[in-house]
Parts: sequence; C-alpha cells; structure tokens
Amino acid sequence: MKYSLMALIIMVLATPVFTQTENVKITITGIENTKGNIVIGIYDSENTFPDFGKEFQGAKVKPTKAESINYTFKDLPAGTYAIAVWHDENDNQKIDKNIFGAPKEKYGFSNNKYGTFGPPDFTDVSFMVEKGKNITLTINMK
Repeated sequence: MKYSLMALIIMVLATPVFTQTENVKITITGIENTKGNIVIGIYDSENTFPDFGKEFQGAKVKPTKAESINYTFKDLPAGTYAIAVWHDENDNQKIDKNIFGAPKEKYGFSNNKYGTFGPPDFTDVSFMVEKGKNITLTINMK
C-alpha cells in the first residue's frame, strides 16, 4: 500500500515533465526572394482573423533564401486556430494591393485555402490544437 501511494504521487508530480506542449510547426513555401520579411500570424478567433496586429501570436521572419522557411508557434493552449502569412517585401507593415484590391505580395493561409474576393473564412482555414499533440502544416504562398 505504501509503495502504491508513493508511485501514484510520483506519477502525478512527474506528469507535467512528460506531457508534450502544444506546438504548431509550419513550413512556408513559395518564397521567391529574400526581400523584407515573412509576416506570420496565428489567430484564435474569427473576429480578429486575419487582421494584422490582432493575431493571438505573431512573428516576422527574415527569409535567408528563396523557396521556404520554417517557424514554430510554441506552447499554445488547446483550441481552434487559423494561420495567415504574407511576404512583406517592402517592409511597410501592410499587404500591398493593386488598383482592384488584389494582393501584390504573396500570401497564404492554413489548409491552403484562398478566398475568391478577399480572405477565406476562418472556418475554412481553421484547425484544432489538442492537448499533448504537436501539429505540422505546410502553407503554400501564392
């Protein structure tokens, strides 16, 4: 009995050490040059998606080579998320558009879904992050 109780206490105390954190690792492809930054945002709400500055977590990554980069969002709570990325080639903190409102800089979303006249819906690009499970995604910018 004494050993069972001791084993139970050790298991309970050691559980956080062995539990995986929730990470989302993304590979972003379709990078054509090393100008500016790749802007990455992970969103936890359709109310803020895909507004720059309203992301749950965000990052700017300097591309060191054309083709692809990797980035990992770490220690996310379980929930529903969506990712938006764009190549801010001139580093002006906004996605540049032509006279018709179409993006001039490359962009992409999780699940590789694109909207017809604007960004896709949050539900089309969202995915679940579950406790103890890491996720790997590839986002192809166009």
